[in-house]
Amino acid sequence: MKYLISIFFLIISMSFYGQNDTISVIKHTDKDIIVDKDSKIVYRGIPNSLSIEVPNCKSFKASGEGLSLMSKNIYNLNAGSGLEAIITVDIVLKNNKKKIEKHLFKIKSLGNLVATLNYNDDSYIRLQKSKLDQAVLRVKFEDKNLQQDFISIRKFKIKIADRKEIEVLGNRIDSNAFKIINQYSRINDEITIYDIETQIHCGISALKLKPIVIKIL
Repeated sequence: MKYLISIFFLIISMSFYGQNDTISVIKHTDKDIIVDKDSKIVYRGIPNSLSIEVPNCKSFKASGEGLSLMSKNIYNLNAGSGLEAIITVDIVLKNNKKKIEKHLFKIKSLGNLVATLNYNDDSYIRLQKSKLDQAVLRVKFEDKNLQQDFISIRKFKIKIADRKEIEVLGNRIDSNAFKIINQYSRINDEITIYDIETQIHCGISALKLKPIVIKIL
C-alpha cells in the first residue's frame, strides 16, 4: 500500500513539474516574409527573422549555423546548404538546472517568382496597345507561404523590334514609355518586357524574372 501511495505522489509531482517546465518557443517575426509565423520552414537566400523566447527561465543561449543575434530575443537565420537547419537552445532554469532543446527547421528555396502584367501571369500575352498605357507590373511567389507585399519591382526594360530599349523605373508603363510604344509598334508586333528587377524587402539584393512577351492586337 505504501508503495502505491509513493508511486501516486511521484506521478503527481512529475505532472506538476511538466506543467511548469520551461519550453523554448521559436516563431517567425512580423518582419519575416513567411505567412505562417509558426511554420518550421526557413528559406535559403534571405535572412529569416526569428523570435526566440524561453518563458520563466533564468537565462538562455541560442546557437546554430547561420544564426545571429540582432536584438533582444530577435535573431536572423541565414540557411546554408542542406535540407535542414537546427537551432540549439541552452537553458538555465530558475532552479539553476540546465536544459538543452533542439529545434529542427526545413530549408526551402524561394522558388519561382512570377511577373504579372495587369494581373495576367502568362508569359505570352495578346493585348490591345491602349491597354499598355499605365499598365502595372507586379510580382508574386508561387509559394503561398511567402508574403507577396514583401516584393516590389524596381525597374524593367521594354524592347520594340528595331528600336533601342526603353528603361522604366518603378512598376508601371508610364506615359513616356507608352508614347514610344504607341509611335513605333503596330498590330501583330511583339513587345518584350525584360530585365524585370525586383527587391525583396527583407535585406537581400535584387532578383530578376523571366521576360513577358506582348503581341499587339
